[in-house]
Amino acid sequence: MTRAERLISIGGGKGGVGKSVLAGNLATALAQSGKRTVLVDADLGAPNLHTMFGIDKAGPTLQSFIDHEVESLDEARVETSVRGLTLVRGTSAIIGAANIGFQQKQRLLRHLCALQADVVVVDVGAGTGFNQLDLFDVADQKVVVMTPQLTSIHNAYAFVKGAVFRIADRILKAHGFEKVLDERGHEGETASLKHLLRDVIGCSPKVEAELRETLEQFRLKLFGNQVFDVREAGIFRAVGKMMGDFLSVPAPLIGYARASRAVHESVNRRQPLLAALHNDETGRAFREVAAVLLAEPIRRGTWPALLPDALQETAAA
Repeated sequence: MTRAERLISIGGGKGGVGKSVLAGNLATALAQSGKRTVLVDADLGAPNLHTMFGIDKAGPTLQSFIDHEVESLDEARVETSVRGLTLVRGTSAIIGAANIGFQQKQRLLRHLCALQADVVVVDVGAGTGFNQLDLFDVADQKVVVMTPQLTSIHNAYAFVKGAVFRIADRILKAHGFEKVLDERGHEGETASLKHLLRDVIGCSPKVEAELRETLEQFRLKLFGNQVFDVREAGIFRAVGKMMGDFLSVPAPLIGYARASRAVHESVNRRQPLLAALHNDETGRAFREVAAVLLAEPIRRGTWPALLPDALQETAAA
């Protein structure tokens, strides 16, 4: 299998923060910039991107891939109204669709990486289950969406903590350190990841170096949504600083969008805001996110440490 040039995941700690709106408009902006783009609705419990793009007709879905009705994600792609953008739809009508097994998840991760496109944008479901975290972690670039509400901020921090700890746990286990984070993770937000692991990695420079390099390449970005006052952007920057201090991952604010009637109406029209070539403040915010992500160089040297099972099989395929 070959690799997509760039894989971007969009995640969040809770539903209703505008994660799918960002994913749909980011994918639209990327396609309009000339990139062959695939948008994957990997919200395994409550997908809605097909609705946002006005797609009703029957056809393959992500569930079709999981059930082996199609053998690759490329076969599950459907055209959208945006030139250069295809969609892998999710399915919410099947009970238990969100509870895919380990082998199903590994196959999904491999095929996400192998989609034939310049850019793949993955809309990850909310929550901190292993499926959501692995779908988020596998990406080259990761964007977490939050609103200024306190509950959204808390959930976003918990989501990022879960994603970072998931990677750190894999690295530790690969070197024979079992259940370190399980045993000390209860110390919560008051202890940094660096301090939680200090006793373990202090006597293992190799593990410390691998963990540090991996976290430096985590490439996390924050996006603020539903902003009513420009001063609320300071909240997102403060959250990013806290993530850097306590979770050892840089978390810059990549942009924010004001609460917008135009976005609300675009969802009801079943068309991404940027599909109508909006150049208002919100439209410019979405385009700026696309430009910043495309400008960032990608280096994949740390990928085997992130998801060894999926990526070893990808390399061998």
